[in-house]
Amino acid sequence: MRIKDSFKYLFLSALFLVSGVSFAQDKKESKRKSKKVNEQELIRYSSMSAVESSIDKATGWAVQNNGAWYSMSNEIPFPDQKSNLDDYGARALGQDNFTKIELRKLMIGNKQYSVLIKMYRDGQYEFPVLREGWQSYNSLDYYVFDSRKLFEILPNTIEFNKSYAVNLNVFARGTIKNYRHKNWKSILVGNVQQVHLGEKVNGWDLIFAVYPIKNNNQEVCRFRLIKSFDNAYLNSMYTASNNSDKLFSRSFYEVAYYSFKNFIDAAQNAFIPVQASTGTVSDPYQNNFNWGILKYQIGDYISAVNYFQKALDIRPDTKDFMLFSYLGNAQSKLHRYNDAIASYDRALQLRPDDVLDYSNWVRNYFNRGVTKYYMNDVKGACNDWRKALEMGFGTAHDYIQEYCKDVDKVKDDN
Repeated sequence: MRIKDSFKYLFLSALFLVSGVSFAQDKKESKRKSKKVNEQELIRYSSMSAVESSIDKATGWAVQNNGAWYSMSNEIPFPDQKSNLDDYGARALGQDNFTKIELRKLMIGNKQYSVLIKMYRDGQYEFPVLREGWQSYNSLDYYVFDSRKLFEILPNTIEFNKSYAVNLNVFARGTIKNYRHKNWKSILVGNVQQVHLGEKVNGWDLIFAVYPIKNNNQEVCRFRLIKSFDNAYLNSMYTASNNSDKLFSRSFYEVAYYSFKNFIDAAQNAFIPVQASTGTVSDPYQNNFNWGILKYQIGDYISAVNYFQKALDIRPDTKDFMLFSYLGNAQSKLHRYNDAIASYDRALQLRPDDVLDYSNWVRNYFNRGVTKYYMNDVKGACNDWRKALEMGFGTAHDYIQEYCKDVDKVKDDN
């Protein structure tokens, strides 16, 4: 399994941006309704991450009855041209289509899962027998699998011009029809929890077929998402090396290889390697730090603070500002604002030498400003947001415009 050294920077970069925005959203919500956090619910609840990566454009190919290949954008064509020219009802959907394919992350207990979500054009006839009264809407299929499978989909060493297939050993899957009119994220997570609790049984699987091709200087990647049953013999046939070429003999999607690599790569970078707290741990500091990140992801901020503090106890002289950044975020989520301010202060004292870390470090000004705003220190919040904007964190501009007008007015009056 390949674990990248750069995962921390890449993953935390995205997380900090989301964290800052969510703080301000929490502030707005608290004005409408005050809600007491139930610690047990917080710990047990599995939450799904924001989008880690996505594909929203690909070319769909299918061989025609005359032996020629025909392509359409984001759609696998039918094998006959007549059907492809019919743009009414189900015929307009092709053999397969998608509007977006996403990868997200889901924590179940302490285990990291990835969620592959395929959104697509869908619909139904009001009068199916007559094929009349077509009603269009958008649906999605989701597949939840062990995140370590990502490293099989895109291994460290890629052999071009050779296809392969990976059985994702799906933990849970489902379809949500007309998802735009539903709270589909909560439905998805709820369905996964039912499988986890044994209230539902998953009998499905997904085969991820991959075919990286290099022709002179052009690199592309063909892929297929093949629905399968949870059947060992059937899935072994799909993944057998001597059958892999047949998977691409009739139809497939194709994207630039770098697009496919970035799609899987970003999700791999969100995987955080951890070891059990018992037994021999190679790096106790980093292991506790990583456990803290995982607990933070699922909203268990109490455990996250405890793990970050354990890491700090092991290495009190750490120069890693990200530990204090995360600690401050978790403390602020728990409304421990004075502690959060102290953590952000320590993070800001550890200005990094590496330019790649600079953007993450600057966000501490922004997040400290949000925390000050919670404490009704609007002047201090605005000063921090201005500092963040001055140092290149553009998101702070919107907060200054929305929350600092009255502060600026007082200044002008004086």
